Amino acid sequence: LAPPFDRHTTPRRERACLAVRRRVCIAWPTQSAMAERFGFETGKLVMSQFRSRTRIGRKKRLLEEAEKILRSGAVEQPKWFNALRAVPPTSVQSAMRPRQIVYPEDKLIRAYYNRDPSAKFVPADLASTEMHHVRAFARRQLKVMKRKGIPENEALLVVEAEAALENTRAAAAEKAGLAFARSLTSAHQLPTNYLEQIQEEEELAWRATKSAKALDTATRKKRAQDAANESTRLSEREKKGKAVVTDTDAEKGKREARSAEATV
Repeated sequence: LAPPFDRHTTPRRERACLAVRRRVCIAWPTQSAMAERFGFETGKLVMSQFRSRTRIGRKKRLLEEAEKILRSGAVEQPKWFNALRAVPPTSVQSAMRPRQIVYPEDKLIRAYYNRDPSAKFVPADLASTEMHHVRAFARRQLKVMKRKGIPENEALLVVEAEAALENTRAAAAEKAGLAFARSLTSAHQLPTNYLEQIQEEEELAWRATKSAKALDTATRKKRAQDAANESTRLSEREKKGKAVVTDTDAEKGKREARSAEATV
C-alpha cells in the first residue's frame, strides 16, 4: 500500500496517484477457487475460442487472447500456457488460416518431378519406414549445395552421378542374388515407353468398342431383314388363301349350273 499523505500539503496530482496506489489490488482467482465459489465446472481451452465472431479470419495475438480467456476463470489453464508465456510467438497468427508448412527441399522436389514426370507413377511403400527416394534425392542435392557452396544445377549433376552409380551397384547385386539398400533411386522401374504403352492400351480399347458397335449394327440389320422376310411370307400366304377360296366358289357355281341343266 502507498504511504499516508496530508491532503493540505500534498499537491492534487500527487494525491490522485497515491490514492490509486492505495487501492487494494485483487489478483485474479484461480480456476479451482472460482469453481468452489460460484459452483461451476471449468472447461478446456480450445482453438475455437480464439476465432473472432464479428470478423472472420481476424488476426489475434495468441498469448494476449489466452490470458484474456483465462482471466474469466471459466477455462482451465492448459499445460502449455507457461511455456507459451516463457517463449511468446514472434508473429501474429490467424486462427482461420494457419501458416503453410514449407521445407527447404520442397522446391527441389518440384524440380525433380518437372524433369521426370513419370516418377509420379512410381508406387510408394506405405509400410516402409525409409524416406521416399525423391525426397532423399532432394535432400542430398541440398546437402551438396550447402557443403560445397555450388548452385543448384551443379549439385544436380553430382547427385545424378551418385544415383547412376547406385543403379549400377543395385543391378550387379540383383544379378548376384544379394540384397541392396537404395536411397536415391527406386526399386520399381517403369517402362521407358510408358506413353506408348498408354496409347497402345487406348488403341486396343477403341478397337474393341468399334467392333462391339459394328456387331450391334449387324445384329440390328439382320433382325430387321428377318422381320421384313416374315412379313413378306405372311402376305404371300394370305394372297394364296384368297385365291384358293375364289377358285372353290367358281367351281361350286359351275356344279350348281350343271345340276340345274340336267334336271331340266
